[in-house]
Amino acid sequence: MAKKTTAVVQHQFDVPLIKEGQKVKGTILHEIENGILVDCESWAFTGIILSKETKELKKSWVDLNDWVELELEIINPAVRHEDGYYIVSVTRLLQYDVWKKVIDEFEKDTIITVVPTEANLGGLLIDMHGIKGFIPLSQLAPIHYPRVEDGDQEIIFDKLLALVGQEIKVRVINIDEEEKRIIMSEREALREEREEVLANLEVGKIFDGVVSGISSYWLFVTIWWTVEWLVHISELTYGHVNDIEWLGHIWEKMQVKVIGLDNGKISLSAKQLKWDPWAELPTKYKVWDIFDGTVIRFVPYWVFVRVFDDINGLVHLSELSDKSVNNPNEVVKNWQKVKVKLILIDPVRRKIGLSMKWIDENGNLKPEVSSALKAPAKKKSLAEVAEMVEKEDN
Repeated sequence: MAKKTTAVVQHQFDVPLIKEGQKVKGTILHEIENGILVDCESWAFTGIILSKETKELKKSWVDLNDWVELELEIINPAVRHEDGYYIVSVTRLLQYDVWKKVIDEFEKDTIITVVPTEANLGGLLIDMHGIKGFIPLSQLAPIHYPRVEDGDQEIIFDKLLALVGQEIKVRVINIDEEEKRIIMSEREALREEREEVLANLEVGKIFDGVVSGISSYWLFVTIWWTVEWLVHISELTYGHVNDIEWLGHIWEKMQVKVIGLDNGKISLSAKQLKWDPWAELPTKYKVWDIFDGTVIRFVPYWVFVRVFDDINGLVHLSELSDKSVNNPNEVVKNWQKVKVKLILIDPVRRKIGLSMKWIDENGNLKPEVSSALKAPAKKKSLAEVAEMVEKEDN
């Protein structure tokens, strides 16, 4: 069979009555500088889809390759293209189909998938062949909500921009027929999952979640991508927390346990699902043992040293060196690796006292360690140190 020619023929006879809004069938011929030429009604006449429309159609993944068949609509036949072609449109029919589908999905309360095309500080915008949809910030699912502790609008906008082009499941919650504007909700698309999670809440229940937000004293953990709860810094780990971001990163998986339900307030814990190092430390280590540690931070009279996982011990200014020290920065720097000697371990108050001054350059106890350290009077002073450690750590 001979292949159809792509030559454009504008017949002057047998042209059907052409009216504005009339639907016609067409086959794409080829693209020219200012649009795409279309054979309409089997060579009855040639139409053109203007380039302004074709650019938007391509963004919407509409197939505009040669010989693709389309349903078209005639635009004001009294106004022709400069080359005499009738102007036709795909978008108007697509808009009609989209609008009809949206109304149907709204009435059925079903879930649809959309792809945001733009973002602003109020939320995400969706362009469905010219029909505008909008997902307000308040209607985003917890995992997508741009939580920024200091409210920096630039960061919020960047987080929203990252969602542009991603598929998002939503429910239509409001329609403005006059403006052809649709309000959508990602939260409502997760309604059933949220209700199921809440129905299964009980103390002792364990859930798999992901970290969806971080603040100074809380991690936001989202369960099943729908319900977001808070885990306080005190329930994240058994050790001292210097920087909460050490314990969780956005999108990181995290298990949480329900430890309290009180008048709708839900208390969660991540640390109760972890091994408690304090259950083993008193039996595994003893006073005088030497450890490797890392300086986490220091204040005028104390140095915080991480020694066991995320457990920190404290070195008092007087225990830094056998020489006079006025400030910890004369001896240590943050993140410095150091050798420390255990001088106090109190599992009840969960406190550890450390010393550096009794260790030589090779990491061993100095041979001149005074026997006075073992005397009752000195032991009493260590108890006093323990009390000071507790006050400082709190």
